[in-house]
Amino acid sequence: MATVKFYLSRYIKKDDERGEIQFRFSGNRNFVKRAATGIFITAGNWDSEKGMPKGKKANKYGDDCEEIRDRLNLLTSYLIRCWEQTKENELEPDSLTQWMNDIEWKNATEPIFINGRESTVTRWEIASKARMKEEKVIQKAESAKTENRYFLDIYSFFIEEQYKNGVIGDSRHKTYYTCYGLWDRMERYQGKRYKVKDMTTSLIYDYRNFVLNECDLWEKKPLKEKPSKYSTKTGEILVPKKQYEKIYEGYEIMLSRGVEKRSLNYVVIQIKYLKAFWHWLMKIQKANVEDIFLTFNMDQSVYGTPFYFSNEDRNTLFEADFSKRPELAVQRDIFVFQSLVGCRVGDLTRLKKSNIVDGDTLQYVAGKTKNKSGKIVTVPLHPIAKTILNRYKDIEGDRLLPFIADQNYNDAIKEMFKALPEIDHVVTILDPVTRLEKQAKLSEVASSHMGRRNFCGNLYEAGFRDADIASMSGHAEGSKAISRYRKVSDETKQRMINAL
Repeated sequence: MATVKFYLSRYIKKDDERGEIQFRFSGNRNFVKRAATGIFITAGNWDSEKGMPKGKKANKYGDDCEEIRDRLNLLTSYLIRCWEQTKENELEPDSLTQWMNDIEWKNATEPIFINGRESTVTRWEIASKARMKEEKVIQKAESAKTENRYFLDIYSFFIEEQYKNGVIGDSRHKTYYTCYGLWDRMERYQGKRYKVKDMTTSLIYDYRNFVLNECDLWEKKPLKEKPSKYSTKTGEILVPKKQYEKIYEGYEIMLSRGVEKRSLNYVVIQIKYLKAFWHWLMKIQKANVEDIFLTFNMDQSVYGTPFYFSNEDRNTLFEADFSKRPELAVQRDIFVFQSLVGCRVGDLTRLKKSNIVDGDTLQYVAGKTKNKSGKIVTVPLHPIAKTILNRYKDIEGDRLLPFIADQNYNDAIKEMFKALPEIDHVVTILDPVTRLEKQAKLSEVASSHMGRRNFCGNLYEAGFRDADIASMSGHAEGSKAISRYRKVSDETKQRMINAL
């Protein structure tokens, strides 16, 4: 079996002198050769017995010993592979020199996840120059194919690849297709189908404007029937203007709810999805395209002061009599349960009876961070949460609670506040469209995400730390997003003023 033994140049006398690492390659008794690696190291960092750089603790001279070790190990495997793939009658006196001359050293930086946080590592690669030349020809041909494919076809492939490989979860999978639908409708509106090679920065601005102003393609018509059994609302319904009806063929869910004016925050999210795809196309697929986002002026997401209701109001809601509207009582129980466990609505609707451990603890893996950390979120159950679970213990199947469609759930939350004027407080919020403050009742702005805000916000108010709250809310470790739920109450502010 072929062997490779490394040693440091014999002309180095002092520990603080740098020398070139050399090696002895032995294929068989007739083929024993020596050569230089072209890699240098300080003598004091070289372990002559092991024929490798010393470990971190023994490193005195600042060499990147780990990198050098990686390169030497890679060189060993490369030379042995060359030996194994060369027939004996093809061996020449200078075969080792040919193998070394054929080396193309390169380093690649790739993302990895350590303790739930994205980091990068640099790994060294060896590639044959001849092989690289062949690969470039193949890659150029593949790149040309990619550039001539329709943008949406490649984007759809990207979504499914990310989903199949576990990079994105169920929730992100859906929202990526929301972005797909927006681009599809923009193409229908413009009467064009774009290929990858057609993509430009100005086209991203077109997309931004379409997402922001798609509501202009719709108009209001009188509505006689209630939109859902959870709502008492009647009045008007949004429908596409006649000349734009063809744009929405196949978008049945959208036709059922219409398109209203969107916020810049929404636009930012959709463009970030496109940006993630484009960088994947450039870095992973090695497509010969320009970075069209390099000069794109990205809007900034803005979040106002979070609004939520107190534990006392939560108890009032839980104890309210909804016997005349039993379907609303069920959704009230689910909303109160969410306020006591703090999970995202996507995780809430996935919960099963098996997620309850020993009758007093909820355990689940948060869908949004499952591919980064995979940590199990553990939430001890509040007595009210246990009462709610006991009410629905006999529902069929493994579902934890009788969940309904997200939009109907949102309608029900608004209705339950409207039915209880004593907790339907007026709150000051940031209008997501105008980005100006406005006053509104909870029955106008409450949604499923408010349950999560109730959980985090009330724990903040009680004085608990970000990391402690995140351990139960399912936020990734070190997440900045959790700070959006922090609100300093008027009572706390008054105590601060009184301390002056």
